[in-house]
Amino acid sequence: MNSWKKLGTVSLFVFSALAQGQEINLSGFASAHVTQQLGGNSTPEYYSNNTNYYNFTKFGLNVGSKIDDQWSIQSQLLVSGKRVDVGAETPQWNMYANWLFASYRPTDNFRMRIGRQLFPAWLVSEYIDVGYMYPWTETPHSVYELSPFKSINGLSFDHTIQLSNKSKLTVLVFGGEEQIRIPLAGGGHEDNNYGSVIGSELTLQSSGHKFRLMGANYKLATNIDDGVNPTADFKNNSVTVVTSGYKYDQNDILVYAEYGIREGNTSGTQVSSPYLPYDGISSRSFNKRARAGYLTFGYWFNKVLPHLTLSQTNWQTGSVEGTQDLYSLGLNYKINDNIIFKTNVGYTITNNGPAHMDAEGDATTWVGGVDMIF
Repeated sequence: MNSWKKLGTVSLFVFSALAQGQEINLSGFASAHVTQQLGGNSTPEYYSNNTNYYNFTKFGLNVGSKIDDQWSIQSQLLVSGKRVDVGAETPQWNMYANWLFASYRPTDNFRMRIGRQLFPAWLVSEYIDVGYMYPWTETPHSVYELSPFKSINGLSFDHTIQLSNKSKLTVLVFGGEEQIRIPLAGGGHEDNNYGSVIGSELTLQSSGHKFRLMGANYKLATNIDDGVNPTADFKNNSVTVVTSGYKYDQNDILVYAEYGIREGNTSGTQVSSPYLPYDGISSRSFNKRARAGYLTFGYWFNKVLPHLTLSQTNWQTGSVEGTQDLYSLGLNYKINDNIIFKTNVGYTITNNGPAHMDAEGDATTWVGGVDMIF
């Protein structure tokens, strides 16, 4: 479903709710960030030597309506900056629906969702674009791109079990599909079809601690149509993704840690990571096996949060194994309950392959800006 169809469907839901006299709930978020490469002999694919004001800049609107005591409709519209080419000086923008689903909750502990919803691969999947909700200026995309899509069209069920006054366990099962189209430079397009997505997630929360484990499998087929000779890169590539995460947020201490593994039965190409700021612009190698993880530690000194993130990505294509390491130091200042200022310096180095760089090497980068909710 293309962006305009998604937005049209959202509008239909909103007008339907208004026509029936239902209350519309609105909330929103925005991020205004500036990016700059400071040095190094390689360039990350979402940076340049020029100051960029629209990568990682976005505006979102949440629209919801309660139909009755059990049914509700939820959607999120997103406008985000994207890079078409490194030297682009004119802002380019994406507009699409992150999610658009109906929710059925017959009891406080059980819920069903049907429609377009976020793929629950990571700790922050439920608010992946709401920068105010997590410490980084940008999510750890070298880890998060193990999942090449962040939304699916499908069905999910979750059930929460109250273990004690302070502990609960949530079991989630889901299934669906996703398609991402990449325009080709010479004309035509490349379609990445993620079919038969099925998986489950376990989440345990207790006294400031959150543990989660997710496993999913999907079938990936890629079709390329350049307007002359339509071809198929590969079909029915079975891919398994397993992710785990831990979060602690209490007593001014903040800890995030996640690790993931992705394995396929062949190599080929895949769409650019949706966790980068230019969805569906180019494709990259699909590695038969990839592993990645990160650790973030921070401490709140009143309204100031310094934080450190260390991450590593390993991949295997044929007999070649490569690595990418990232060392990132950030500082956040909470202006008020709705606005937070963030600045971050990162150093990235790759070996045995360019990974997220234009060539094997290293780069020092800076990001700064404001995240807000309203």
